[in-house]
Amino acid sequence: MFKAMLLKEMRKIDSRRKLVKLLKSNKDLLRLCGFERAPAHNTFSKFVKRLGCNVFEQIFYESVAEIRKYQEVGRIVAIDSTLLQGYARDWNDKENSDPDAKWGYSTTKEWVFGYKVHVACDVELELPLAFTVTPANVYDSVECLNLLEKMTRRGIKFEYVIADAGYDTKDNYYLISNVYHAVPIIAMNRRNLKSETRDFENYLPIKRDMDIWKSMYQRRGAVERVFSRLKEELGLKMVKVRKIDNIKIHVATSLITMLCVALVAIKSGNTNHSKSVNSFRF
Repeated sequence: MFKAMLLKEMRKIDSRRKLVKLLKSNKDLLRLCGFERAPAHNTFSKFVKRLGCNVFEQIFYESVAEIRKYQEVGRIVAIDSTLLQGYARDWNDKENSDPDAKWGYSTTKEWVFGYKVHVACDVELELPLAFTVTPANVYDSVECLNLLEKMTRRGIKFEYVIADAGYDTKDNYYLISNVYHAVPIIAMNRRNLKSETRDFENYLPIKRDMDIWKSMYQRRGAVERVFSRLKEELGLKMVKVRKIDNIKIHVATSLITMLCVALVAIKSGNTNHSKSVNSFRF
């Protein structure tokens, strides 16, 4: 069942009914997934419900741990978030079809009703190391602590944390510098200049006017490319479920598939293909 869910991601199949249809028509894929006959589409819903979102999150972190056996990860991390359109319509003041979804603002998409996926990724390998899922109205800066804590709890020791202006708060600078003893590379939010002093920047090991700061910040594009692959090469943006626990399972499955592709590439001696989902699609 789990292999079939990964297949759904790899083939960008947007529904479980279509997945079952593919398994019925392709005996090779049916066999590779371990089935003698294709399951009914509602069997997947029962399977997912039985496991629950915590098990999928555990599989994600075990996949990260497996990659760490072969590759050093986490020295330089970039964090960011992306909005997911919910599988629901908002009814303004009336009850909507997904009570967990909220309105969130994106500079590119403007207002989106749904959820936000927060990810910390390894800049070198461009692979996710930690994630959280929140309603779309949760600020990026709030989830910084959760992402760093999830990595630290699993033994990932980061030296640099790169983030955009959405993470520009004194608390995050303190957290990264004094609690985790890493170097924050965070873009300045100009709106903060009106309400606070920035004396704390004088004590940072790398100042934002240094060439090394500018060079490091340019590497933030790694997390944007991770989101692009999740949405364009895998099935992250094809949300067909409601409520936050189901969204977490949907997100975790996309992330696990990305890690599985990297793991296969690394184990087969094709590390240069670890970022390429298309190389393993068919």
